[in-house]
Amino acid sequence: MPVDDAALLAHDVRHWAGPRSLPLWLPPEASALVRRDGSAYRAAGGHERTLAETVGRALADEVARGADRPRRSGLTPAEERTVLAALTG
Repeated sequence: MPVDDAALLAHDVRHWAGPRSLPLWLPPEASALVRRDGSAYRAAGGHERTLAETVGRALADEVARGADRPRRSGLTPAEERTVLAALTG
């Protein structure tokens, strides 16, 4: 469900990382981060993964570490339910 920045901020959801944050949600003034060039990484020997591989590896890591573990960053499940309930009426 798309939600605009103002609605999330009104419910004390924060950008990027830390408590009550949404990963990869950036404020407009930080949009240059997504335009970074990967050429230096590739020149140093790095390689890009497919989206499917990236998602698969992230999911495997979550399962291995325990998806229900306490987090230092992000919304807790209860916080997420509260925000979603407020935004969907």
